[in-house]
Amino acid sequence: MRSQSLTVFPALLLLSGLALAQADYAATMPAAGPAALTQDVDAELAQVNHELQQLERHIDALRVQSDVVRQRTMARARTYYHLTHAGLLPIGTGFEGLLDHTSRVERLRRAIRKDVDSAQALNQQQAKLLSMRKNLLDRQQPLELKRRAMTEAHAALMEASDRKRAFERAFGSPAEGEYTAVYGAPADPSFGAGDALRGSMGGFRSLEGRLPFPIAGRTEVRLVRRPGAGGPGVEMMAPVGTAVLAVHSGRVAFADEVDPYGRVVILDHGEQYFTLSGDLGTIDVRVGTDVGAGTRIGTVGRSKGQGILYFELRQGADTLDPGPWFGL
Repeated sequence: MRSQSLTVFPALLLLSGLALAQADYAATMPAAGPAALTQDVDAELAQVNHELQQLERHIDALRVQSDVVRQRTMARARTYYHLTHAGLLPIGTGFEGLLDHTSRVERLRRAIRKDVDSAQALNQQQAKLLSMRKNLLDRQQPLELKRRAMTEAHAALMEASDRKRAFERAFGSPAEGEYTAVYGAPADPSFGAGDALRGSMGGFRSLEGRLPFPIAGRTEVRLVRRPGAGGPGVEMMAPVGTAVLAVHSGRVAFADEVDPYGRVVILDHGEQYFTLSGDLGTIDVRVGTDVGAGTRIGTVGRSKGQGILYFELRQGADTLDPGPWFGL
């Protein structure tokens, strides 16, 4: 019985230690930025998993001890039954034999009583450990969900950051070995990609004052200023799904979704001139594709509850006032 008591004592220490660890860890959870918060969640989840592993080991050890005590109790109970059965009482051995028999039965009864007490103590400790494990599992699941959500959010931020960098790179000079934009004739719906590759003498700069609108037909326009732009842009009202056309030949430098422009296509027209068409409903071209003037690059999307195309004209990263170019 003494050895059995010693095996229960570590479980008591474990219970108190885990309880203190949980309380201390919950009290030291700091408020910090995204990176620090991710580290905090990872650290807390690692702590919970470590405590769960410790609990599982001690629960398994208690189960083994409980099985040993149970089997020993059953064996002693069978012996006790046989010794106390009327047909097995010592006969003809005299008073000393009867006294020895009685002492043996009493010792066995006390041993069984101690085994029962020990089994109850082990069961109580096992119940506490199981309760502790449940609490840890209750902590583990939301932490894992939080970690997964933070991972997905981080991936989304990285994707948005990659798009933003690609968007900014689109207004830079083509790197060595990358494509070089070719320049076509002034905008004409019949002017195709083949003509764009042949080029023109005037180039994009020659269109100042007569730059065609990227939407055919009548449209209402107004000058606006978007966050991050160094100058104004133009909003053009048109039905959702209206074709958006390239105002001049060039090559697609960017075609993706990025804040605050929504779905956007950037065309490189050469000489560091770029046009940006944003708030698109669909994108109909791919990066690196040569397009001719009048080529459909997408469709008008819905913004502010109506069909709107946002258009910018840039030279390098500088936004140009589109009014003089459109002859407004």
